[in-house]
Amino acid sequence: MSAKSFFLSLRNGLRALRNGEFLLRIRADKYYMHIMYLFLLMWVTILLSLQVDKTLTQAGDNKAAIEELRIHHAEKEAALVKLKSASATEIRLQKMGSKAAMPTEPPTVIKRK
Repeated sequence: MSAKSFFLSLRNGLRALRNGEFLLRIRADKYYMHIMYLFLLMWVTILLSLQVDKTLTQAGDNKAAIEELRIHHAEKEAALVKLKSASATEIRLQKMGSKAAMPTEPPTVIKRK
């Protein structure tokens, strides 16, 4: 096969593609519906993979945000525990000049039900 005949057949093939006669020339017209079905399946696969990628990206972003909020929550909880502790309360009361202190005796039960 010479170069001239190769380029001639390549030009013929490209012209057939442009005119929509390629499937008829290779006698694949009876498989037209199969080819269209395959084309549709490829597009659906691409679209689904894009949706999965988008969902996984959002899940990763949400996981990072949840971790940041978890750290923030732990800091707030530690601050609340520090504020609620009896010794810290007593120290704050002493700084404010109050004479209130921690009880030395257990509470007295006046009436039991």
